[in-house]
Amino acid sequence: MNNLSILKELNVLYVDDDIKACESLKKILQYYFKNVFISNNGKEALETYFKNECHLLIVDYDMPIMNGYEFLSKIRETDDEVSAFIMSSYDDKIKLKNAISLNLLDYIIKPYELDILKNVLNRFVNNIEKKSLLKYQISQTCYYDRAKKIIFEEGREYKLTSYEIKIIEHLLKRVNQVVNYDELLNILDSQNQKSLISLIYKINKKLPIKFIENIKDIGYMVKK
Repeated sequence: MNNLSILKELNVLYVDDDIKACESLKKILQYYFKNVFISNNGKEALETYFKNECHLLIVDYDMPIMNGYEFLSKIRETDDEVSAFIMSSYDDKIKLKNAISLNLLDYIIKPYELDILKNVLNRFVNNIEKKSLLKYQISQTCYYDRAKKIIFEEGREYKLTSYEIKIIEHLLKRVNQVVNYDELLNILDSQNQKSLISLIYKINKKLPIKFIENIKDIGYMVKK
């Protein structure tokens, strides 16, 4: 079994319309994870996901407004790497068949034992370590560590402010896509475009290479 202590550096998003189930599982997840975000439907979960760095998604299939399958399908449009698994109260072959296309860690039938949850968490740890999913390679010698929130370059550490981290992690969710000014300002809870421009400038100046590209009059992007 893998060492689950790494989870203390990571965040999880749990999506379920069952309030009691949320309260119960949240207590367990708080023991393992740094932050536990809760949403009660897929639409709300999308907002939570794009405002926060979420390393694991635990999603109930059957929910109002936007169900678990619809939510994860939206996520997969822009993010093929974030780990996720679905839970359902029914052993439904059609739902299971739909879920296969979502590249999931597992499909769990409720109710489940704690050991089953721990097995999935171990699989999650093994997956991120095997694929180095917590490291975004900026260049051959430079990478961003998602767990430590630091950029490393040939042994040197480049520490980041909380605002710099928010911008970098949001852009990394949309690699090779232009993110407009308004969306990034929303991440910072600001309407001051000059402060955003200044922040991006400081990030690029701090690093050994230009990491974030400006798309004139539109926004910014990170290329892979």
